[in-house]
Amino acid sequence: MSGQSTGGGAAASAADTWEFDHRPTRMRQIVVGLAVVIVIVHVIWAVILVRGDTGVTVGVPDQLAFVVTGFIFAGVLLTLLRIRVRAGAPGVEITGPLRSRLWPWEDVVGLTFPRSSYWPRLELPAYEHVGIWAIQTVDGADGVTAMSRLREVVHAHKPSAADPETVADR
Repeated sequence: MSGQSTGGGAAASAADTWEFDHRPTRMRQIVVGLAVVIVIVHVIWAVILVRGDTGVTVGVPDQLAFVVTGFIFAGVLLTLLRIRVRAGAPGVEITGPLRSRLWPWEDVVGLTFPRSSYWPRLELPAYEHVGIWAIQTVDGADGVTAMSRLREVVHAHKPSAADPETVADR
């Protein structure tokens, strides 16, 4: 998409401030697949419950309720597609399933990836941290590339936060 205009001046300038933008790869594939399976299973249940003698009268409203319930479950699951991490001049923005939060560079102490963890952590003051769900070990080489690119961006804006040795010893 480089070289294309986004149309809005404010939207284009906000998009240009992010030097790093990453979403998990494998989790996105799994979430979409599970959402499709959930909807299919609920549609099949709606059809099967009408056929045969179950001892319960299942009408069209009940069938629609099964299908709608499937879409609701799939929709809730699809909120995981919002997960992302962005870094740039404003700081580090981590978006989870329900909300997005921006930490300015003054609040960023470091970036670590503990051996026992599935995703890295953004270290904050007072020994607090937040998980970066967008970079995951299950993504393999893509996750490694994303982590090294994120470290480069962090190093460009706050060199002390990019060194995992100094962060781990604080």
